[in-house]
Amino acid sequence: MAVEGLALLFDLGLILLAATLFNYIARALNQPALLAYIAAGIFIGPLGLGALGIDFAGVQLGVTTTEEIILFSELGVAFLLFSIGVESNFSKMRELGKIAIIGSVIQVALTALLVFVFNHFLGLLSFEQALYLGLIVAFSSTTIVVKLLADEYEINTIHGRLMIGFLLIQDVLVILALPLLDNISNALSIDLVLPLIFKVIALLVIAFLLNRYVYPKAFHFASNSDELFFLTTMSSVFIFIFISFILDFSIAVGAFVAGVALSTLPYNLDAIHKVRGVRDFLATIFFVTLGIQITPSFVSFPIALAIVLIGIVFIFKPLIYYAITLLNGYGGRVSLMVAFGLAQASEFSFIIANQGRAILDQTPGLYSFVIVLIAGSMAITPYFMNSTSYVYNLIHKILGKAIIPFKKSKFLHSKIWALEGIPSGLKDHIVIVGGGVVGSRIASTLKDKFNLVVYDNDSQVVADNMRHGINSTYGSVNNEEIWRKLELENAKALILAVPNAKATIPFLKFAKRTNPKLAIFARARYYTDALALYKIGADLVIMPQVLAGDKFIEKVTQYFKTGKIEKPVLPEKDYLQDLEDHARRERTRFVENKGH
Repeated sequence: MAVEGLALLFDLGLILLAATLFNYIARALNQPALLAYIAAGIFIGPLGLGALGIDFAGVQLGVTTTEEIILFSELGVAFLLFSIGVESNFSKMRELGKIAIIGSVIQVALTALLVFVFNHFLGLLSFEQALYLGLIVAFSSTTIVVKLLADEYEINTIHGRLMIGFLLIQDVLVILALPLLDNISNALSIDLVLPLIFKVIALLVIAFLLNRYVYPKAFHFASNSDELFFLTTMSSVFIFIFISFILDFSIAVGAFVAGVALSTLPYNLDAIHKVRGVRDFLATIFFVTLGIQITPSFVSFPIALAIVLIGIVFIFKPLIYYAITLLNGYGGRVSLMVAFGLAQASEFSFIIANQGRAILDQTPGLYSFVIVLIAGSMAITPYFMNSTSYVYNLIHKILGKAIIPFKKSKFLHSKIWALEGIPSGLKDHIVIVGGGVVGSRIASTLKDKFNLVVYDNDSQVVADNMRHGINSTYGSVNNEEIWRKLELENAKALILAVPNAKATIPFLKFAKRTNPKLAIFARARYYTDALALYKIGADLVIMPQVLAGDKFIEKVTQYFKTGKIEKPVLPEKDYLQDLEDHARRERTRFVENKGH
């Protein structure tokens, strides 16, 4: 094997070994994998093993960013953006179109403008550097935010929908910005902009035609073979990579559009699943490569500029999001959740930084600092999002009566108050927390016999309940303001129909303090959660999957004993019709929420 090939093999091997090792460490410390990969790159790059000059079998230990490694990392970006494109659901813009489009444009413009304003006083950067930095810090991470929202079952909350709306529009803006950044000096020239518009239209038309006339048939035929389905998905990515190359776009742009072209197909989630291994492999190389590119010049970066950029990402940008959301009537709590959730840089920021590295490197250490800032902001995001309730309550505690006029403002709370349907003077009522499959069945069974209040963090569930005459209110399960409005001291029972014990335990404690005699029914996914709920004071904890498993075993055992399969209680025809009705409603709800 040639020395060059052996060096590449060693580089890839070191990247994967370091990524694996640091991922184990990150798991143990409960940190994001992305941060682990960048740390792995630093470890095997010029700041780590590369600085030691260790020779192993004629090959120097320590990775440098060769052309081959850069190519692998660019493919990693492409497949990462392909996944984001597949999961994008632009039909949601009908619901939040105005605030998402106008708000995103305002936020990106103001954030970029702040960089120019501060640079005007500091005088440390050129116009091109300020423009790149402004865009790098302006965008937020779709990948990180959607993952965190999904982990906490908050995709369909109001703050989740708002964040995803902002992020989808940002994705479009950055895709348009990347080609312009390739030629900054003529970015506003009609000779550059007009051909670019025609190229974008051409790319989107090709995507539309493939989505409408080719992909449905191709993927339907390929769905009968895992191997063919995988190859078809991979080919769809490279078709758009080739087209984007011909049109002089970044391959990342082509891959994102390839994902969008598949996003409306019923096979979209299968497509992501099939290429996940390839995507994760290549994306790992990309993020490790970013760490490798952090050089010792990082320590010489101007501290004044570092403070400004950190302040913009963690203070000014969240304040802009907060103001936009609050002024659109979503209230202080939701606005704070949106602000904290989007207080980071984006995976696109890495791409912009890579594209403008030659310009950023004109200031020693600037590129390396930007990579650290982007990665650090992503790593801090989970802590920011988890601290929202604490910060919100702290603000109200400190400001006290001074904040009351804002809390009573109809203008600032119009969207939230429209989803509050709790009548005053409740007595002997039943509070149901969670209006999903389990909660909705309980509510539909009890609504004619008891006075109910359903409390859910999905605005669509709340609106649907209110249309059907069920008292409902919107709010996250940790919203203490909602707790007090439920008048638990006069309630007959509390039913915690959500399986997330971590979220419901604080509410359960509050309920027991408020009304020690309150009958409390809870739902749990794990045995440890069920035990914790019992210890705190739940009267009965149901584990649906365990009950279903026991019932399943009972029916199977009965068959082997008697040789007969017990039929449903309803006549088979009625039972199947009932399943069909529920399945239809389930499909409708899935289509409404597709992409999230």
